[in-house]
Amino acid sequence: MIGDLMIPTSITASGQLTVGDLYRYSLSALWRRFWFFLVIMALCAAYVPYSVFVAQQSWEWAPNSLLALAFPFVLTPYAFFISPYRGAKKLLRTNPNLQGPLRYVFSDAGIDMTGPHSQGHLDWPGISEVRETSGQFLLYPHRAIAHVIPKRFIPSVDEQLALRALLKQHVRKTKLQGS
Repeated sequence: MIGDLMIPTSITASGQLTVGDLYRYSLSALWRRFWFFLVIMALCAAYVPYSVFVAQQSWEWAPNSLLALAFPFVLTPYAFFISPYRGAKKLLRTNPNLQGPLRYVFSDAGIDMTGPHSQGHLDWPGISEVRETSGQFLLYPHRAIAHVIPKRFIPSVDEQLALRALLKQHVRKTKLQGS
């Protein structure tokens, strides 16, 4: 029991990952690591129309000028939106461990995981960080790798609250909603 919340002996999360689940994880990971780059590219993208239309600077439609426009308007959206989607789609198609139902059982003893071709146990010290997004719980055993657990895997709001309490209790670095 934590506060007024009674934590069940175990909390089960199960379901099938979709391309959207992996894509949302990729976007959150990219934003987390490269937010400053996106802000700089957004400022560059805003500067071009400002300089041409408001400041009325002369603009030369030469190949070098057009190539400079390609970076913030073409390459950045590709790198930060299209490429992660294609990567998520390929990962789901080629990784047999993600092509079937996944099941996570959380308890004081750790996390038991079962997939279509694997099963395992992870003690709580094996999780270095936990983050919660609007639609997912992300459990990081390593800085760049996460177990993606969509909230739809845990449809009960009470079980989601219990999972948050269990994660807070066992993982030192947590960034959870309502914290």
